[in-house]
Amino acid sequence: MNCLANSESLYLREASNQPINWFPWSKEAFEMAKKENKLILVDIGAAWCHWCHVMDDETYSNSEIAKVVNENFIAIKVDRDEMPDVDRKLQLIVSQISGESGWPLTVFMTPEGNVFFGGTFFPPEDSYGRIGFKRLLNEILKLWNNERDKILNSSIPLSIKVKTENEGNLNKELIESSFSILTSAYDLEYGGLGNNMKFPHPKVDEFMLAYSAWTGDDLGKKLNNFTLTKMFEGGIFDQVGGGFHRYTTDREWLTPHFEKLLIDNAELLEDYYISYLATGKAEFLEAYNLTYEFIKRDLENSVAFSNSIDADSDGVEGGYYTWTEEEIRNALGEEYELGIKLFGLRKEGGVVEGRKILRTDLSEAKRLINSNIKVTLQKLRDLRKKMLEYRQKNRKFPRVDENSYSYPNYRLAEVLFSSLKVEDGMKIIKYLTPTVTRRLNGGKEGLLEDYATALLASISAYEVTAEEKYYSLSLELYSKLKDFLKDDGFEEPNGELPYGEMPNESPNSLAIRGILKLSLINRIDVNAEKILSNLVNSDPSFVSGLLLSAGSLINGIAHVVIVDEKDGNAESLHKEALTTYYPLKVVEKISDDIKDRLDLSLRAMLNDNGGKSRAYICIGNTCSMPIFEMEKIKLLLKTKLS
Repeated sequence: MNCLANSESLYLREASNQPINWFPWSKEAFEMAKKENKLILVDIGAAWCHWCHVMDDETYSNSEIAKVVNENFIAIKVDRDEMPDVDRKLQLIVSQISGESGWPLTVFMTPEGNVFFGGTFFPPEDSYGRIGFKRLLNEILKLWNNERDKILNSSIPLSIKVKTENEGNLNKELIESSFSILTSAYDLEYGGLGNNMKFPHPKVDEFMLAYSAWTGDDLGKKLNNFTLTKMFEGGIFDQVGGGFHRYTTDREWLTPHFEKLLIDNAELLEDYYISYLATGKAEFLEAYNLTYEFIKRDLENSVAFSNSIDADSDGVEGGYYTWTEEEIRNALGEEYELGIKLFGLRKEGGVVEGRKILRTDLSEAKRLINSNIKVTLQKLRDLRKKMLEYRQKNRKFPRVDENSYSYPNYRLAEVLFSSLKVEDGMKIIKYLTPTVTRRLNGGKEGLLEDYATALLASISAYEVTAEEKYYSLSLELYSKLKDFLKDDGFEEPNGELPYGEMPNESPNSLAIRGILKLSLINRIDVNAEKILSNLVNSDPSFVSGLLLSAGSLINGIAHVVIVDEKDGNAESLHKEALTTYYPLKVVEKISDDIKDRLDLSLRAMLNDNGGKSRAYICIGNTCSMPIFEMEKIKLLLKTKLS
């Protein structure tokens, strides 16, 4: 019998219908493998993963393959959204063995639980240029039966720790060399990193922008802006409904795999908002607005926000998102010819199942509409609205994984608060207590990523609302977060040290950023500088979030203190501080009501110039004189951005 039918995981429940006798990742499954001396097959996937579904439908549903697996293996199914710590550890080990990583991840282990082989997608028979799973299983069983020592001697235990590079020095040379390495990997024609398939790297974008803010060299800002523009114009962005797909299979940001994840869109929401604050570019604000509207419309549920949307609709990958000219005509009526030109239906490439992926070119759109960027964006928005209504009416919406996991939701809450969407942020953090679970509304004890994002959400709520309960909650969450701290950094209970971006911001980066922010509003006893030194000396594209924190430590984190004298002026000072770009800052609004818990420096600010609301800006060890006009906040928070 299959053990997954009652799982909370959508991905595991679906697998319960397969002929393979799947077990969840559990002590019982590993004990059974050892007792029966059977090899272990582990499949790691997710509800949103297109190729996971293909492998489930074509490979694991094959009766001959199921017979071989059930008779000779203990088969374990893992949802990577449920167990990201297990996923990250196995991804790294398989990458060392075969050079492959991604989803689905297929892992072979000894009865003792040591990994000896792995890969990603395997078709049932030899095809796609890959060995068929049927043949692979037989080869592995042949090796196990005839040359077992080869497997046992080369296998890697799960307890192995992936070592970080040598300790790095936190200085300006680190920032310069990291920026240089990133620019050497930058695609000057299409933006982003590399020249093959493309993932967004929001923390790389933010690091590049911060580099310009720290140094005055505008190359970082230019590269940031170019990448964000190209993604917004490309097929990776849902040109009709807003929001971003996970990645593209080409360097042009044109042809995506069509799944949409809450965590990706939360991070890109922040990416575009930060760049908008820094540049004032209307297209970045529109990308933010369209993505926010997508999250609200398609992911909001009765708890908070759903985890993901599948790539397939009616069994066709991308079927919900691609178009024909006839459909554009039906959607736009007399404006269909303009729509076809604006969304690139007659351009080369971008064909899936005979249907076209939409794209835009903002420079070309301005010429076609014969107006400025704001008018152009409004015209595109008007057409998008009509096309969205047509799409909603005529197509089946892809399947949604409605699990409201804590990590992506709290990450979203941080962004919503920082962009002043307070009501939406509150919907999420109403569940927040010092004990964080994997789901917002309960379940297993939270992982490092859950506690780190919970801390960031709580601090962000405190910054925006100035409510003392979030200050207190942040301190309690910090205390819990310290339980994960070991010699080299923050570790998961299984011993994993998650510091590399995949490409989402790593749990260590999230934790350190939260601690750095908290250190400005309360004394802390964690040496963030030492942890950063242990972790940053790696490929910058994998540690850009850590580098952003390191650069902020080197160049100074801003602490903006608003003293509220209840005269109505504090609100405008507060909003100006919240909406002014600075690579890393904390905004705190205080009043006489909380003077008893303030340290001496803040109490001195409270007692100075009594009677009028004012702001103080501290960067490093230097604080400004009191500021009474909101215009001066931007002047004192001014970076070296041109």
